[in-house]
Parts: sequence; structure tokens; C-alpha cells
Amino acid sequence: MTFSVIVPTYNRLPLLRQTLESLFRQDFRDYEIIVVNDGSCDGTDAYLKTLSAESRIIYHCQENQGLAATRNAGLRYAHGEYIAFTDDDCVLPKDWLSKYHGRFRQSPAVGIGGASRTGNPTNPYAEANDLINNYLKTALNSDRVEAPFLTGNNVAYTRAILEKVGGPDNRFRMGAEDRDLTYRIVRAGGVVLFDPSIVVDHYNDADLIGFVRHQYDQGKGSYLFYRLNRNSFGRPSSIPMAVYLGLLVHPFTVQRLGKAALLFFLIVLAQIAVVAGFLTAMISHNRDDSTGNVDEKKE
Repeated sequence: MTFSVIVPTYNRLPLLRQTLESLFRQDFRDYEIIVVNDGSCDGTDAYLKTLSAESRIIYHCQENQGLAATRNAGLRYAHGEYIAFTDDDCVLPKDWLSKYHGRFRQSPAVGIGGASRTGNPTNPYAEANDLINNYLKTALNSDRVEAPFLTGNNVAYTRAILEKVGGPDNRFRMGAEDRDLTYRIVRAGGVVLFDPSIVVDHYNDADLIGFVRHQYDQGKGSYLFYRLNRNSFGRPSSIPMAVYLGLLVHPFTVQRLGKAALLFFLIVLAQIAVVAGFLTAMISHNRDDSTGNVDEKKE
């Protein structure tokens, strides 16, 4: 088996159907699809049981445990030489796996990530989210930082490197789990690359509250990332301030003034939410530390 594709899902049945249909249409044939249901209650279980009974997917259902644990659950079923991850709100082009396969064959990389294109550009929150991620991928991956900035909706690794570093860390429920994984891979001597030609369509269905909550969770995850890796390797470098300033200007270089102004506002709001999440996690950890209630064990 060449590829195992792992798709975590949680209460996104209509979007999940699109994701799986795009995976069934891949022109690369030697692959398996593993779907991990993280406690959905929207009919996802019945749908996936049907596909599993037809031998179209490998299916695992669990109580809600968060994104890292869900991906790790999928890894336990994987047989592929390469492990590709995507999310349940993405649509993959038919040559998605073929592109990854060719890129792995052409380079020494043990991890490769691609870009996201907003599938529903009329949703400003979806567009702002993808704009932030794609900008950071371009800015950080061209500056030879300690570890490339990749996202788990469009990434693939060799099975061997995931086994070497232990896969995603289950302590990350949502936010920075991808950054932590690539950082540990690079620290273990692996080469990780960003290929902007490997693109998925991202159908993020977030509203304003969902957008802010997602950014807040990113901040909480970022605090955990810095805290855990400081203890293990020496504190990772922070993202340079120049990158954040460039992010604020970026909408005005790619959009007309009215839309750029809206995206600028959402980027500022996102950064406020990230800082709030970071501070909340830090205060919570310090409080737990003072009472001796800190669990540093990786599950």
C-alpha cells in the first residue's frame, strides 16, 4: 500500500460527503481511506458504517477526544508507506495523491504540505482564515525557519518519520498540533517542504463566532506548543513581528479596497483572539502549576 489517507470528522456530514467523493475520484489507485469519527451526532456514523460495509473506507468511531487524538486513531489502522491527512471540509483534486507521490520521489522530504484555496469565497470568515494560513505558509517557509508552517488539511508524511517521532501529540485538542509535529520532525533530522502547487479547496463553514473561537483555540495551542517544546528542545523561535506586519498589509495587495478592509479587520480580530487564547492557556497552566495539578505526559 502506497498511501493511507486519514480524514478526521466531527459533525460535518454534508461537507464530509464532498471530501470522500473527491477521494474516491483520485487518479492514483494504490491507497486506502481511513475515516475517524470523533463523536459526531449528525448522522455521520450511519453514513460511514454504510461505506465501511461496502469496503470503500476503513472506519473508526470514538468519543470526542480532539484533532490530534483523532489523527492518531487513524494511524493505528494505516498500512501505507505514506500517510496523507486532510479534513472533512476539503475537496481534493483528482491528482492530489499523484502530486504527493511525485514530490516524494523527487526529493528527500519526509513531510510535504500544500496550500488551501477558499471553496466558498462569499464567506469572509473562510476567506480570512485561508488568507492567514496561506500567507504564513509562504512567508515562513521561504525564510528557513526552524520548521515549516503547514496545516493538517493538506499534508503528507512518510510512515517511518511519524513512527519515529510518535505522531501527533494527543495533548493538542485543537490548535498548533501541526506546528508541533513538523517541529519535532525537523528536530529529529527530517526534511519538511511546502509545495504551493498542491492545492485543496477548503469549504470552511465558519460564522463570526466560529472564526473567533478557532483563532482562540489556535492561541491556546500555541502556548502549549511553546511550553512543551521549551522543555524538550529549548524554546522555539517566535514568528517574527515583520511577518505579522506583512500579514496586515497583505489583503491590500490581493483584493480591492473594500474587501481588503474587511479582511484586514478580520485579521486584526483573529490576532486578538489568538493572544487571548495564549494568555488564557498560560494563566490556566500557571494556576495548575501552583496547585501541583499539571499533567506533562504525552498520551
